Amino acid sequence: MKNNYLVVNNCTNPYYNLALEEYLLTHHMEGSIVMFWRNDNTIVVGRHQNAMEEINQQYVKEHGIRVVRRTTGGGTVYHDLGNLNYSVIADRGEGARDELKYFTGPVIEVLKELGAEAEFSGRNDIMIDGKKVSGTAQRIYKDRMLHHGCLLFDSDLSAVSKSLNVRSEKFNSKAVKSVKSRVGNISDYVPDEVTIEVLEERLACKLLDAGYEELALPEDELVMIEKLKRDKYETWEWNYGQPINCAIHNYKKYEGGTVEVYMNVREGRIEECLMYGDFMALRPASEVADRLTGCRYRYEEVLELLRQFRIRDYFGTIGADEVAACICCVPE
Repeated sequence: MKNNYLVVNNCTNPYYNLALEEYLLTHHMEGSIVMFWRNDNTIVVGRHQNAMEEINQQYVKEHGIRVVRRTTGGGTVYHDLGNLNYSVIADRGEGARDELKYFTGPVIEVLKELGAEAEFSGRNDIMIDGKKVSGTAQRIYKDRMLHHGCLLFDSDLSAVSKSLNVRSEKFNSKAVKSVKSRVGNISDYVPDEVTIEVLEERLACKLLDAGYEELALPEDELVMIEKLKRDKYETWEWNYGQPINCAIHNYKKYEGGTVEVYMNVREGRIEECLMYGDFMALRPASEVADRLTGCRYRYEEVLELLRQFRIRDYFGTIGADEVAACICCVPE
């Protein structure tokens, strides 16, 4: 029988926390691991997003907000000490564990037990009374799955709206005009005696219902995590990415998220391709972009190449035909 492990992590440095999470995913291959963590005053960018466009650069600079890119897909979020983040690392298994609902179910159960009428909504959200209180994302590494989520417990919602840029295309209703109006805090829906610490304790019991032992990392592993933090998560190259200098820029919004493509085409073939978006990817879209290099810039040939991939692993519910339409700027 495989053990369940709880990682106690009191660090609030976002670069360290994401390095620790990645290290646990890629180096601890047995049993289920749960970790709770908080980031202080941080913007967390989705794996495939264009950080420069997602962030209000002036506000972030003036308020000393740190920026870090995670390894999972989805959108950009703001973290402060009023957020509780959780990570679950487990064997991938069959089918169901690829679905966000598999992991969000226990979280929703806890929120309901605490008095909040929570429900799963949209692609990856947990909602209470029409307000988003949590976003979730996943990725695959070999036969392991990482699922993590951010729970807004008592977060500064004004900072959420001021620190992020939102494309006008993301709003389909005139009644919803700001980030702030779409998000809420769990603390507004639970009794006063329910603190963020109580929420963490209840989630630990629910996610590790078969019992667990604390996972204490040895010194040599802590050194490797610090190196990953320094060499990857603290770097401009990882957090903001390579500069974009491409002649072609296409953007489309689908029900499953946004897709944004920057390309250079030479003599009818794709010479360079960069792919961005808030799609719910399990694998890096750069694997697809790299294969597109050299492909003829025709919708039919791009679509044929895309169909060689298990496209839902890279773009979630966005289909191969939709990705090809964005790449080739095919009108809807």
